[in-house]
Amino acid sequence: MKILELSRLAEKLDAFFHLVIWERKDGFEVVATVAKEFQDAFPLPMEVQAAAAEIDMFLDTTTAAKLQIEDMPADFWEELDEITYGKYLKVSRLGQPGRKYLEIFRAVNAGQDSDRLSLNDLGLSEADLLKVARWLREQSIFDRRSGDLIMEILTQLR
Repeated sequence: MKILELSRLAEKLDAFFHLVIWERKDGFEVVATVAKEFQDAFPLPMEVQAAAAEIDMFLDTTTAAKLQIEDMPADFWEELDEITYGKYLKVSRLGQPGRKYLEIFRAVNAGQDSDRLSLNDLGLSEADLLKVARWLREQSIFDRRSGDLIMEILTQLR
C-alpha cells in the first residue's frame, strides 16, 4: 500500500533515491538509504530534504540518528517490501525481522512510560527475543542502568 506523503515527495524529486522505512502505528520513519549498499539515513541527502521541505513534509530519522545501520544484524534486512513511487523514488519497508529490533529499541529508549502495544502485535518467538537481546548486549546500545527495563520488556513478550 502506498503512502500518500511519499507519493507527493516523489513528485518533487529530480534524481533517483531509494529509502528504507519503518512503518509504525503512528506513521513512518526513514532508517536507511540505499545506493550500492545500505547507508545511514541520518542525515538524509540534501535533495531529499529540500523536496520534503517544499511540500512541508517532515521525514523522521530519529532512530537512524541513534543507531549505526552497519551494526544491524543480517536478518534486519530480511523480508523488505519494495514499492516504486514514480520515476525517482523507491521505498523499501522493513519486514517483521527488522521491525522487531526497532520496536524493542524504541520501547527501551522511551523508558517505563513507553507504549508497548505494537510489540505485542509482532508475535515474537523466543528465538526472536534472544536475537534482539544478543544484539542489544553486543552493540552496547544501552548502559547497564537499562538492564532491568530490557528484561521487563523481553519477559513481558515471552
